[in-house]
Amino acid sequence: TGRWHPAADQLRGTATYGGKGTKQSQHPWSIRYAGTRFNEFMFATGDCKRWMIVPRTSVLGWYSNGQRRILKSSVRGSPYLARWYRRKGVRHDPHLTLRDYRYSVNRKEQLYLGNNVGANRHQPQWSHGGADVYIRNKVVKLPDCTKMDGGGWKLVRHVPADTGRWHPAADQLRGTATYGGKGTKQSQHPWSIRYAGTRFNEFMFATGDCKRWMIVPRTSVLGWYSNGQRRILKSSVRGSPYLA
Repeated sequence: TGRWHPAADQLRGTATYGGKGTKQSQHPWSIRYAGTRFNEFMFATGDCKRWMIVPRTSVLGWYSNGQRRILKSSVRGSPYLARWYRRKGVRHDPHLTLRDYRYSVNRKEQLYLGNNVGANRHQPQWSHGGADVYIRNKVVKLPDCTKMDGGGWKLVRHVPADTGRWHPAADQLRGTATYGGKGTKQSQHPWSIRYAGTRFNEFMFATGDCKRWMIVPRTSVLGWYSNGQRRILKSSVRGSPYLA
């Protein structure tokens, strides 16, 4: 066609046109996927030689030459960052590339543009069989950290891997912040339940895969300190008490 995707929905998934086609179709098409549960996009050329898998949260949001996370791609098998564009009111955005836009634009590494942007300007790889967008909801079964060190742990706060941000809570671990409903460690959204008023004497902080963790007295966490030494009971790096 000599042009990129006709869609001007900025990958929200609301654009529909061309009926339900296949990757062999000789016309552009798009189905609605807004409202579908998914957490990853894959952008690929038709011959699958150039591709990248990206968290949904990396694509959505607003950014201009902003660093966004790529999980893996045809140029790298582990996570890395690339600078992209998704600007309010710019209907051909997002402009998604295998590496930083300024590096990729002259190397035919673009994988997504919308609003019928012409090929003569942005050099899409039509010699690679066109361009496709895929979605999936990838669920990784994570181990149960509640059995660690004798068990008895209750999960009260969670942030998923692909938000690019830490916990939304601003309660300084007092346990008053509530948001996101009651989720699990598999949840694809941040959540927190109220635990202020609950009787407990230890915190455990852990990564979702339980590979990095530490058990800390409640009294070590609460209180006020600035570069102060606080007691850790044990952790993934030491099995006896120490200060940090």
